[in-house]
Amino acid sequence: MMNKRFLTIILLLSVITCTFQMTAQERKTSVALSTDLVDWANLGTANLEAGVSLHRHFSLQAGAKFNPWSFKTLGLGLDLYNKQTTAYAGFRYWPWYVYSGWWVGAQAQYTGYSETGVWRHALDTGKAIGAGLSFGYTLMLSENFNLEFGAGVWGGRRFEHTLYCCPDCMKVRQSGPENFVMLNDISVSVMYVF
Repeated sequence: MMNKRFLTIILLLSVITCTFQMTAQERKTSVALSTDLVDWANLGTANLEAGVSLHRHFSLQAGAKFNPWSFKTLGLGLDLYNKQTTAYAGFRYWPWYVYSGWWVGAQAQYTGYSETGVWRHALDTGKAIGAGLSFGYTLMLSENFNLEFGAGVWGGRRFEHTLYCCPDCMKVRQSGPENFVMLNDISVSVMYVF
């Protein structure tokens, strides 16, 4: 009687172990790190995104951007900056296979910002929270390196928001919370897949 129980337990453990091993082999989890070259070109915005595959068609993404820099334009005497602290998390759907081909995604995002521009020299400061949609294409360059192209929009609510006429005069043009929808990212990213 004891031997039958012992053999049954051993057989059951063997079946469970083989099943878990086969499932793990079918579902190889991939981890990817990427950085957006367009953000780096946008006044040195440091950025990093990490992704993890959940399934052949789904991945989770999380990332951050940081830019503390300001620049003086030569000849114009204008301050130029895109100061920000941004964090986001979301998921992507890949019709063919994770980290290759077309994808669509959704994400939640928070950003604290203070920015000026060449075309509009107003100073825009505040914080924003919202959600966005994005799409893109990931080109496999080698087994581990990919080049990714993407674009997206996001919308939500700005709070602690103030728009000044210029950084020097600090004359308030608009302030207070407001809803928004805007282009989020146009990206060209280098990705390493582990």
